[in-house]
Amino acid sequence: MKRSKLAVIFVLLLSLILCACDSGTDVGTQEPTKGDNEMNTEEKVETPKGTKYFTLSFDDGITQDKKLVEIMRKYNVDCCTFNINTGLYGANWTWVADAVNTPGLSHRRLTRKEIQTGIYDGFELAAHTMTHVSLKIYDNSPEDIIREVQKDADNIEKLTGVKTVGMAWPGGDTEFTDVTVELVKEHTDIKYARCTTPTYTFELPERFLKWYPTCSFSDSRVFELAEQFIAAEATEDMLFYVWGHSYEMDIPNTNSYAEFEQLIKMISEADDIVLVTNAEFYELYKDTIPS
Repeated sequence: MKRSKLAVIFVLLLSLILCACDSGTDVGTQEPTKGDNEMNTEEKVETPKGTKYFTLSFDDGITQDKKLVEIMRKYNVDCCTFNINTGLYGANWTWVADAVNTPGLSHRRLTRKEIQTGIYDGFELAAHTMTHVSLKIYDNSPEDIIREVQKDADNIEKLTGVKTVGMAWPGGDTEFTDVTVELVKEHTDIKYARCTTPTYTFELPERFLKWYPTCSFSDSRVFELAEQFIAAEATEDMLFYVWGHSYEMDIPNTNSYAEFEQLIKMISEADDIVLVTNAEFYELYKDTIPS
């Protein structure tokens, strides 16, 4: 009797073991959970990142530029290109005061000796033609284009020891034509030239010899654009380009030197903005953006 009870107990235990194996309850043979599958098979997708660039340029090489340089050096900002006329050293354009209805306004260009004291050290100097002439009058005269543009560039190289490849079109966008652009391209070393018509965007230039800026510093929208640029999450490369004349900060009811300092401070405190001169930006993109 004891033997038969033991046999029954043995059979029952054996049946339980076999059932357990068939049901897949053994820890070593458990299937992965849904969460495990998701972690093993899902790929992380990252949002493409772009670079935010900021650059400045100011024209004519006038005495008020010294104030701009002082402000920028205060914040270790050196991304400004100054466009000068080497055939007009020391020229005093008193007519500018009348043109902007600001009696007593100064528009005197720095002399060669003043520039040689190091006023612009650490910044880029670029061409603005020898005499600030409207270049479209030379559309049938390549030799005059060379004299105005290339000689200005050559003088800057002698002055600084650095070869310049850039300029700002003198007189604004009405003072050159497509013919002028091609003459500069074919007969000078100039590879980029800044225009004056604002884009109010942060798009990269389509062509370096027709390089349209975001806006001028005297534009009422400059701080609105600055705030947009600083807040922007760059999914592609962006450029905020501000240009101007330093004498404009002496005109009542326009953006002043204090506001220029405010802009420079805003930009300098942003961690994700790369500061570049015009030439530095050109070097970065010369293989992808045509002259």
